[in-house]
Amino acid sequence: MAVFCTKCGAQNADFAQACAQCLAALPVIGSQRPVQTDYQPPFQPSYEPIQPPAPLYDQSPTQDWQRAGADKKIVAGILGIVIGGLGIHKFILGYQKEGLIMLLVSVLSCFTLAGVMHVIGIIEGIMYLTKTDEDFVRTYIQNRRGWF
Repeated sequence: MAVFCTKCGAQNADFAQACAQCLAALPVIGSQRPVQTDYQPPFQPSYEPIQPPAPLYDQSPTQDWQRAGADKKIVAGILGIVIGGLGIHKFILGYQKEGLIMLLVSVLSCFTLAGVMHVIGIIEGIMYLTKTDEDFVRTYIQNRRGWF
C-alpha cells in the first residue's frame, strides 16, 4: 500500500520515511494517518497564447478612389463631350501624346477633320462618365488605356 505525503499529496513507497518530491516527513506505517482535506495541487501558471502585435498599416481592401484619380473622371468626361475635338480631355488624364494627336489633326486639317475628332471625344466622354470610379481608375489611370 502506498503512502501519500500530507504536504504535497505525492505518492511514495511504503517504506519511505520522507516524501520524494517535497522531502517532508511521512507518517510511520501502522500509525493513524490523518485524512488530508486541504490538499492543493502544486501551482502551475495558466497558459495564455501570445497575441501577435497589431499591424502598423491598414489591411482593409478599400481604396480612396478620389486620391487615385477618380476626381478627373467628371472633368475629362464633360470636356470630351463639349470640346472633344481639341483633345483637352486627354491632357486632363495625362495622355499628352494622344491629346496632341487630336489637337494637331483638328488644327492642321483646318478643322475639316475636327468633326471626326469631336465624335471620338464625345464617345470617350460618355465612356468616362458611365464607368464606376473604380473601373475608371483601373482602366485609364492605372492601365493607361489611351484610346476608347
